[in-house]
Amino acid sequence: MNRIFALLLFIPLFTQAQFKITVSRTKDPVYFRGTLFDEKNYLAKDTVRGTLLTSKTPIKGGIYYLQFAPSKERIYFNIENNDQFALTFSGPAYVASAHSSDPKNEVFLNYQRLEKSFAIIDSLYQVEIARGRKFKFAEKAAFFQSKTAALVAFRKKALATLPPSSVVALYFKSLNTLDESVPSRTDYAARMRFFAKIPFSDGKLLFTPVYRSLLVEYLSYYPLQADSIRVGVEKAMSKIDCGAKSYPFVFDYFSTVMKNRNIVGNTEGYAWFLTKYGVGNACGAFTAAQKKAFKEEADKLSALKSNAVAANIVLKDTAGATQDLHKFASENDYTLLMFYAPTCDHCQKEVPEIDSTTSVISRIMNLKIGRFAVCNEPGVSRAVWLDFITKYRVNTNVLHVDLPANSPLRSTYDAFSNPTFYLLNRKGEIVAKKISPTTLRKYFAGLQSARPNMP
Repeated sequence: MNRIFALLLFIPLFTQAQFKITVSRTKDPVYFRGTLFDEKNYLAKDTVRGTLLTSKTPIKGGIYYLQFAPSKERIYFNIENNDQFALTFSGPAYVASAHSSDPKNEVFLNYQRLEKSFAIIDSLYQVEIARGRKFKFAEKAAFFQSKTAALVAFRKKALATLPPSSVVALYFKSLNTLDESVPSRTDYAARMRFFAKIPFSDGKLLFTPVYRSLLVEYLSYYPLQADSIRVGVEKAMSKIDCGAKSYPFVFDYFSTVMKNRNIVGNTEGYAWFLTKYGVGNACGAFTAAQKKAFKEEADKLSALKSNAVAANIVLKDTAGATQDLHKFASENDYTLLMFYAPTCDHCQKEVPEIDSTTSVISRIMNLKIGRFAVCNEPGVSRAVWLDFITKYRVNTNVLHVDLPANSPLRSTYDAFSNPTFYLLNRKGEIVAKKISPTTLRKYFAGLQSARPNMP
């Protein structure tokens, strides 16, 4: 049976808008969603059922979508100040049959149909990724060349007819900027040209699906080192009103970036970010309680000093014998201190990976690198703990100890997420904090460069 869906939108205000949806003869549940950056969505999230849904939840002008169950197909549309239009379509191919009484949304629907016509290219790319193929930036650009060229041409032509202030026009301009950018970490001029085209100060950009991509693309110009990433973060944050709605969302995103374990010096970088943009926010973006939490976290991170002797860990191992971190460190050139949880999905992937990386480094550089593995999952059974060790073969020069639930060491090492890795030298000093397999390799590569005659 051919299903028909009619959508009527009444948007009286840009800043405090409400909407009404009228549905006719559809069996599929229809979900109304906003594309707010990071999906920390204070907008309406409603399911359209029956014949009418009226929401009193305020929404802002931007790009929204309807998602149909069970196919999960989406139709995107733009709501502007004082918009009033109809959106009609028939199933089951909703995007293919959709039409709008609003000219800018009709253009937007045509664009979505063009995107879907290149679905085979997207599928082929995912197949290559699944096979383990790694694409460099230029290789990826070449793979999608036909699709990109067609979409860019459509957007450029559409921009000549769209109202310049519309969110669709803003979205199309931003997408064109992304497609023109091929990041190079050594091309400072290209980075500045790219950044100059991003309207971070336009609050409406937050309500488009492209906001995160713009931030990701911009930061990809910088090396994965905290001091370098810091330059990019400061530049982007300078474009955002510290009291704007977008501020907390961008703050959350950059918080995630700065504490990424693949960034060298991430603990110092993250502490700096929390202090400057969280505790230091003077525009009312955060409550006093939030600022207090930011300060406590920054202070905790700052207490983990590089080249300082690590707090000792004296705990029982799998056999019930007492083990001493400092003593173990003194018996090795380096010690990888690992906090993990046996049932943690990330741990099941990353602990074996960093253990394997450590073995390769040990062999190539002729170093004895021990592993002091701390089971950081209170209450886990001994059987599950031992099964993890056996299954993932974490048994090369490793001491496994169990951290009690009430141990202050969890706070001392900021080991509230799993896995968490540190590197210690023979003196028990922390030489690398919150590392990943990538940053572990970088540390020893730098060490070898500084000491070319090192065995």
